[in-house]
Amino acid sequence: MAAPPRDVDARTVDLQRPATQIILKTHTEPSNDLAMERRKATFDVQELSYVLNGGKEQLEKKMKLAEMLSNTSWGDKSRRYFLTREEEYVGALKAALGIWEKMKSESLSLSDGALMRTLVDFPGGLELHIGMFIPSILSQGSAEQQAKWMPLCMGLKIIGTYAQTELGHGTFVRGLETTATYDKQTQEFVVHSPTLTATKWWPGGLGKTSTHAIVMARLMLPDGAGGVRDHGPHGFVVQIRAMDSHLPLPGVTIGDIGPKFGFGGVDNGFMSFDHLRIPRDAMLMRFSQVTPEGVYVPPPPSNSKASYATMVFVRADIVKNSGSVLARAVTIATRYAAVRRQTAPGPGQRELQVLDYQNCAATLLPLLASAYALTFMGEDMMTMYKKFEADRDAGRFEGLPELHALSSGLKALCTWAAADGIEECRRTCGGHGYSRLSGLPTLFASYVQNVTWEGDNNVLCLQTARFLIKALAGVQAGKRVDGSAAYLNDAAAELAPGRRCAAAGEACWLRPEVAAAALRHAAARSCATAAETLAAASGGRLVFEGAPWNSNTVDSIRAAKAHCSLVLHATFLDSVARLEAGAGAININTSTAAAVPTSAAAGGGGAGAAGPRLGGAAAGVLRQLAALYALDTLERGGGLAVLLEDGYMSAVQAGALRRAHRGLLAALRPNAVALVDAFAFPDYLLHSALGRQDGDVYRGLLDMARGSPLNDTEEGPAWAEVLRPVLAARSRM
Repeated sequence: MAAPPRDVDARTVDLQRPATQIILKTHTEPSNDLAMERRKATFDVQELSYVLNGGKEQLEKKMKLAEMLSNTSWGDKSRRYFLTREEEYVGALKAALGIWEKMKSESLSLSDGALMRTLVDFPGGLELHIGMFIPSILSQGSAEQQAKWMPLCMGLKIIGTYAQTELGHGTFVRGLETTATYDKQTQEFVVHSPTLTATKWWPGGLGKTSTHAIVMARLMLPDGAGGVRDHGPHGFVVQIRAMDSHLPLPGVTIGDIGPKFGFGGVDNGFMSFDHLRIPRDAMLMRFSQVTPEGVYVPPPPSNSKASYATMVFVRADIVKNSGSVLARAVTIATRYAAVRRQTAPGPGQRELQVLDYQNCAATLLPLLASAYALTFMGEDMMTMYKKFEADRDAGRFEGLPELHALSSGLKALCTWAAADGIEECRRTCGGHGYSRLSGLPTLFASYVQNVTWEGDNNVLCLQTARFLIKALAGVQAGKRVDGSAAYLNDAAAELAPGRRCAAAGEACWLRPEVAAAALRHAAARSCATAAETLAAASGGRLVFEGAPWNSNTVDSIRAAKAHCSLVLHATFLDSVARLEAGAGAININTSTAAAVPTSAAAGGGGAGAAGPRLGGAAAGVLRQLAALYALDTLERGGGLAVLLEDGYMSAVQAGALRRAHRGLLAALRPNAVALVDAFAFPDYLLHSALGRQDGDVYRGLLDMARGSPLNDTEEGPAWAEVLRPVLAARSRM
């Protein structure tokens, strides 16, 4: 609460006045600093904002929706940082249902619903209903199953989750222990948890919200000899709660798993089964079926991995989301670093802006470059997935191995970049970054799960590495490879002893083809090294399991990282070129519009092919960012070590690369605030005292702090029962 005004006597005011004048001579209002930063921009910020936000109409819609949401009871964020776990859970559900009802009552589009979810930013019990339950039915359910379940999903007649992870198994899906055993006599499956470690663990919304779940269980069918045959994990739509009482069904034990690092509004749960019977048609049967007689009908060989579609979709969606999340953190930290002042160069002089210290710029500007790189990669990743969907519907699955490998590696690299980047941004904000009011601790706590969720990142890198090593072996056997690994077709020439870097000085490193060549060589060498190490450990042949594989994973992970870094840089440059050519805008705001009520949809939304064109000035600045991304990746990501060890680069060239990197920091510094402004995140989304658009950060901290429940009274909640007896006793001493 604000202090009441005081009547101060004239003598005291006069006494203080000279001291105040000394302070005011060097004092700077942070809002003035941010306004000054914006005047330094060398490109049209609004133009880039339109490009990044799906065009002018979409950007204006985002701002309008943010204003509308802030004025609803369920979208109000003023108490968000002060909620208990129970209040978070209930509040998040109210927000999700509020959006759902708003869509239906106002006939809003799918993209509007997804945008509102992004802006409210209150993950809750419907996350997996929207993010995995519905996409799984759409991608793996038969036409009859979709006709049965989708109206119930979209009308919220049921609420679903996706139960795959178990206490004892996560990334290794084939090791799941939950079973679904077919009973031919009753035409039912018996779902059972035969061990403690078979208990489902982590599904969002499972604890107290969901009525149904897609349960991944090992399909067991009679083998004709009194036993069963294991056909591996398959998905089953299972009702887990009674629709009238919301109590768990007999044979189902469910609960919330308790407090987590973050994500308090989501009721992640546990679940075990005790011989639960479900009908035969509960199995998702778009690609594989079980007949009434208990005969397994596998998917055609061409699409035997069709069930991977949902997993690939989710990973592609995670890649897309990583750019937006990192961009939010960088926006907060960059704005704050531009207004925070520290250490005056001399007596009577103003303190320097923190962003003017090279070490701060060397932290934030590469993260800004990564945010743009991840944003462009996310758009490209979803485009690739949509192409796969079209191919799948036409019965073509030849592109799945590439998409699976790329989505796996990029999910790992992009989530590492985003999670680590948020924490770096928080540290750059100093002590105030430790306050939840900065927005950064909550952003980090909510996001960091992504490095292990939907596949441990190191394991996913190994899946990418396996694809790359096999591709290289295929090239060596005379088989060409397409797609992101096409550079391996020229691996022999690339890695020939005489191959050398073409950079002749600092300026050369600013040429995109020089940086791209270095990234390409590092990727090729890393892949070849991983293959050679694996072959040496397995007697001269490539073995992708057992001791040889398990004891040589470090080089394989490095190869996957190098490959994905190369793809990120190439996609960055290609995206800028396409946008400059007028290929249409992108949309940083939503991860996906999937699984919001189609019955409420009225039109589409999002970027179209006739979006705004990226001007030359903005394109030039983005190419500087792409160059910084490449050089920073080479310097800090281990690429220099690979290139120097391989003899591709000399120490002199490495020194020139570092000087070019430092030069880019100086060149990009005037545009730092403009580049984060271009993301056009409203204050409502950022919910950060430090990231305010007006720069008035210290007033923001005070205003938000006054909302703490501890400030409801002046004396505080411990006064009457705890402090007063102690202090009263001491006062009598």
